[in-house]
Amino acid sequence: MAKERRVKGEWKRLSVQAAMFLLQNPKLQNFFLGTIDTGKTKVLCAPGLNCYSCPAAAGACPIGSLQSALSPQKPKFPFYVLGFLLLFGVLFGRWICSHVCPFGLVQDLIYKIPFPKKIRTFRGERILRLLKYAVLLVLVIGLTLFDTLVPYFCKYLCPSGTLFGAIPLTVSNPMLRGQIGLLFWWKIGVLALLLLLSVPIARPFCRWLCPLGAIYGLFNRFALLGMIFDENRCVGCGACETVCPMGIDPKGQVDSAECIRCGRCIRACPTGSLARRFGFASQAHKKSTM
Repeated sequence: MAKERRVKGEWKRLSVQAAMFLLQNPKLQNFFLGTIDTGKTKVLCAPGLNCYSCPAAAGACPIGSLQSALSPQKPKFPFYVLGFLLLFGVLFGRWICSHVCPFGLVQDLIYKIPFPKKIRTFRGERILRLLKYAVLLVLVIGLTLFDTLVPYFCKYLCPSGTLFGAIPLTVSNPMLRGQIGLLFWWKIGVLALLLLLSVPIARPFCRWLCPLGAIYGLFNRFALLGMIFDENRCVGCGACETVCPMGIDPKGQVDSAECIRCGRCIRACPTGSLARRFGFASQAHKKSTM
């Protein structure tokens, strides 16, 4: 366990997250109207986990779009969705998670709530981190291939869809309020649990359950936007490890699929041993020539 440490410049990243939320959800008036925008742009994917059912959304979630494309009701190979994920994965990797995803912003803000002990990581968490790959393979892909109508991840698990879609629509639409049932309260429970866990643990959904993070993480080693570690500059102070929201050791895991490229470790490092990498570098570690 460790206390949260402040990192300079964090407000800039939070500002980028807020701007990205507004860019992906420009029609804020729909929150009060209880309607979902169905404009032409809704056929396009947004990079983050931004629910199609969010009243303000101008685009669609790539996970929801993938499930729709995989449905045997209208069998077709998801060329567009996979190409979209490949493009953003190769360009940015999990940078999307720390700068673009709306639910990532929510978790970051909640984590700022004071708590006696902030939990960096714990025994057995490595196994929990594998759950997001199970969610991807089972809920997003596997079950969708055998059911014509049910997008399992969106319907039963996605907290972003609950927070930005189900709740505002239910609050503003009397007809929907009359249809509240067990499924709605199940999703409220999942959302509430994740939000409560976000107080002592940074980004629990991103760590353990997000299928989109699982996909982007596969590209971290090869993404155009990455990180490098200069071992000769490192003094072993542990500052980077202390501030990492994903509970990893950045200096030893710059290519980790868990790294969300938030840059906190770079800004916390007193010797500049960590830096951003732009380009398809073959090695993430380097030795200083100075």
